[in-house]
Amino acid sequence: MHTIEEQLVKEQEMLRAIRAYMEGDALSEELHAVEEGLHRRLLDLGRLLLEEVVLRRDERDVGQTCRHGGVVRQRYSEGKRAYLSIFGAISIKRAYYWDKDQGGHYPLDAALNLPERSISYLLQQWIQKRVTRGAYGEAIEDIEELLGLQLPKRTHEQITDEASQEVVSFYEDRQAPAVETEGAVIAVQADGKGVRMVRADQPEQKQDQSSPRRNKGEKPGLRRMAVATADYSFDPEPRTPEHMVTLLMKQQTKEELAQLRQERRQRRQWGQEDPRIPLNAHIEATMAGKEAAFTQLAVRVRQRDPTGLKPIAVLLDGEKALEKQIRFAFRKAGLWPRVDAVILDIIHAMEYLWEAGTALHGEKGNKRMPWVRQQALAILQGRVGYVIGGLRRTRTRRADRLSAAQKRTLEKVSTYFDNHKHMMRYDQYLAKGYPIGTGMIEGTCRSLVKDRMDISGAKWTHSGAEALLKLRAVKKNGHWKDYWDYYIARNKQRLYDVSNN
Repeated sequence: MHTIEEQLVKEQEMLRAIRAYMEGDALSEELHAVEEGLHRRLLDLGRLLLEEVVLRRDERDVGQTCRHGGVVRQRYSEGKRAYLSIFGAISIKRAYYWDKDQGGHYPLDAALNLPERSISYLLQQWIQKRVTRGAYGEAIEDIEELLGLQLPKRTHEQITDEASQEVVSFYEDRQAPAVETEGAVIAVQADGKGVRMVRADQPEQKQDQSSPRRNKGEKPGLRRMAVATADYSFDPEPRTPEHMVTLLMKQQTKEELAQLRQERRQRRQWGQEDPRIPLNAHIEATMAGKEAAFTQLAVRVRQRDPTGLKPIAVLLDGEKALEKQIRFAFRKAGLWPRVDAVILDIIHAMEYLWEAGTALHGEKGNKRMPWVRQQALAILQGRVGYVIGGLRRTRTRRADRLSAAQKRTLEKVSTYFDNHKHMMRYDQYLAKGYPIGTGMIEGTCRSLVKDRMDISGAKWTHSGAEALLKLRAVKKNGHWKDYWDYYIARNKQRLYDVSNN
């Protein structure tokens, strides 16, 4: 450590060295090399300036006694601690005060709000932001290359866990979206996505019949399910079954597509949002299971509408366990009376129709598309019972002409529709102007969970996956800066008991 005068001399020497470089070697280097040379020297200058600030604070704050937490302590000694900043490592000298009954205290630590670890909050934040996007090793290598630092590899996984601890309280304390930015109806969506686990955290090697469909290449027992949830509000706008089936079958005419584009342009000119567009969308994912995910989802819904008057539309992919758990959590929270619709994702329903159409008419048969369109229109008109009956009559009347595989497909599809017909009242949903697709949660499972957790070779502990999903959701929700301000403030209160000073 140096005096301020000595520090100023070092800074002046560094400034002269930078000026000498600019007027000397830099003039014969290519511009990218000059950028690199200046960057390295400016980091060194930043480190010296940071040391100066610490020296000035130390001289200003030193006294023979200090009061903290209602206790007056006497100055006892001096101590040093390492601090790794974005400019490099510095050493902080600070006075230590002690009381025989209450122990010791470093006032400068609280004044500077030093983190519990030696790594600065800003550096932690920069690293964690990159960790939410890619592998730990790559994130650390990027920072090391950018700042010329040597960073401990394992420490940052622990920092991820620590940094995620305040996410739940952050959202519980956060104000609801402004009323004027919200829509008339609240929508919630949920789905699951498997996360590959390390051996110690893998589930038992057995097939869970209630689990969501596994993707190609996924093996039972190697993954645990991350439950993703989304909530948002929207302004409804009715649609007709005929219009919807044309969209689903992608059979709009050129004139219809041109009209849609013109309507979008007019809305933009008038400053209007597209109908049913998600407003103030919030997404999360957790490894803690469906009950925990939906309990927290219920908290968010109550925060979003403190009046408790807006209807709620629930959109799911048809998995029974999801529906059961969301009913349980919303009933417990007193929200279920407000649930106006539980909607089966129309794309899942269409997948089953296409499968039945292929079984009956072949994948390239001329009758396949007209048949699927006819059945889809019937479903959108609220006549799912008619479609179920038709499938079962076909299976019976054409039993001698259908193969065993065709019969199994028709039975599977009719059974699926029969089990979910309470979620297939599409005529009502369309008339109310509700969305009938789960595109948001499908995208959330991909962008929030799969894109990060499924990178090549990645395997996760339960706690490691949970921590990263929390921070990744904060980033996806656009709350990164607000969260880190909150996290730092909470740490300051915890470490330095600022309320009792």
